Amino acid sequence: MNQNFYGEDINVDIDFNMNQSNSMGVNSISQPIIEPMQERVVNRTIMHEVPHICPINTRIINNHVYRHTYSPRYTCCEENVCTNIQCGSCCCFNNR
Repeated sequence: MNQNFYGEDINVDIDFNMNQSNSMGVNSISQPIIEPMQERVVNRTIMHEVPHICPINTRIINNHVYRHTYSPRYTCCEENVCTNIQCGSCCCFNNR
């Protein structure tokens, strides 16, 4: 029996020669001998592509800058104030 196992490959060649000859030179076929089971372990790597969505938000912040400038605008107003000067009173003349 010729057994060839190739590492992690799946190809296996098994050759049996069932013809045996006895000492008298007469060819006879005997029943095959069943050997104990052998186990092959094949390691496979299976790649899976798993897409992920990564949301990216762009926040735009508008900075409004107000530059205040001042220019004078001249105006004019008028106010009248009255002042009374009392030089005496009529009562003063009666007390004499």
